[in-house]
This record gives sequence, structure tokens and C-alpha cells, in this order.
Amino acid sequence: MSEKDKGFSFRQLFFRDTEVGTPDKSVQKAEPPVNNTQDDYFTGKAPQTPVGGPDQPLVDDFVKRLQNLINQNNQPGFDFLEFTESLFEEKQNPSPEVYKTVFRIAQKIDKSLTPAKLLDSAMFYKDLVQRTAETEINKGVSKKQGLQSEKDNEKTNLDNGLKDTRAKIQQLTKQIQELQNQELALTNQLQAIDQKYDSRFIDIDRKVNAIRSAKEQVIVSIVDIEAGIKSNLS
Repeated sequence: MSEKDKGFSFRQLFFRDTEVGTPDKSVQKAEPPVNNTQDDYFTGKAPQTPVGGPDQPLVDDFVKRLQNLINQNNQPGFDFLEFTESLFEEKQNPSPEVYKTVFRIAQKIDKSLTPAKLLDSAMFYKDLVQRTAETEINKGVSKKQGLQSEKDNEKTNLDNGLKDTRAKIQQLTKQIQELQNQELALTNQLQAIDQKYDSRFIDIDRKVNAIRSAKEQVIVSIVDIEAGIKSNLS
């Protein structure tokens, strides 16, 4: 990034709506510093980013969140933010003389202002940004760990379900094989059923015919004798 772009970006980060050339501000009681941004960065809807493309929209989004956070935690009096704002109102790439000029003007507004106080307030904002970023990073790491755990649990459940299904398939395959073997045995028995009973049917038929023949022979003998009695003895 060129020095010119760097100066412009830096000014945009800290710029607040003030009249140009009026570094003074109304002193308000600062809100207690907070350690998070306006809403949860990881549960909120992320800016659209091309798949596989740069993450600049995400970066820009979080820069805006940090900017809002810094503005919400602006400290009373003329501090690093007001100094920076005034600095870049003069030039986008301020020279050492501009630094000195802005500082002299600032001292007329706040007699107690010193470079050390500016650096102390800069450290306050740096710490605020650092703590906020680290908090959000930790949230991301925790969310990623939770997501990994959720993935592992789902994967384990699916894997167990797959193993159980495969075991059932093997069991059913074995049962099917047994049933197929049983089917073949029954088919063979069915095909042999006629042969099994034919000889028995034949044996019965022979005996029935023999009884009929025997009956006829005996009855014929009886009838002959019966006829003789009638004709010879009556």
C-alpha cells in the first residue's frame, strides 16, 4: 500500500463527522470499554465473497466494526483520535511539520496535552482493538471446534449406521441363501413326489383288482350252487 493510500485509509478509520478545521469536540462521558463488536461476527451474515476469491469484503466488514467500537469508546478530551482526525484534515500524507503544527494547535485547546498522553491514548485504542480481535478470534476457534465436534459426531453416527446396515444386509443375505437352499430342496421333493407315490398307488390298485376278481369268483361259485339247489331240490 502506498503512503498516500495508507494515509487515506487511516483517516477513514478514525474519521468522525466534525467541521473541517475544528478539532475541538464536545466532551462527553465515555461509555465503558467493551470487548466485543456490535453483534456476533461469526453468527452474522458475512458479506458476499466469490468462492475461492479474496477475503477483502470480510476484512472491510470487520474494519467497520472496529471503527464503530473505537468511536463508541472515544475517551473524553482531545486525545489520539482527535489528533489523528486533525492530522489528516491537513494532508493525506502529513509531514513532520504538519505533526508539529497540529500538536501546537491541540495544546492551545488542551494545555495538559503531551506526546506521552497521545501515545497513552493510542495504546488504549490499540489494546481495545487487540482485545476485541482476540475475543472474536477465540470465538471463531471455539465455533470451529464445536463445528468439528458436530461433524465428528455426525460422521460417527453415519458410520455406525452404515456398519449396522451392512451387518443386516449380511444377515439377510445369509437368510436369503438359506431360503434359496430350502426352495431348491422343496422343488426337488415336489418333482419327485409322483415317483414316490406311483408305486404305492399301483400296489393298491393291484390289490383292489385282486379283491374284485376274488369276489367275482366266489360269488360265481355261490350262484352256481344256489342254482343247483333250486333246480334239484325244489
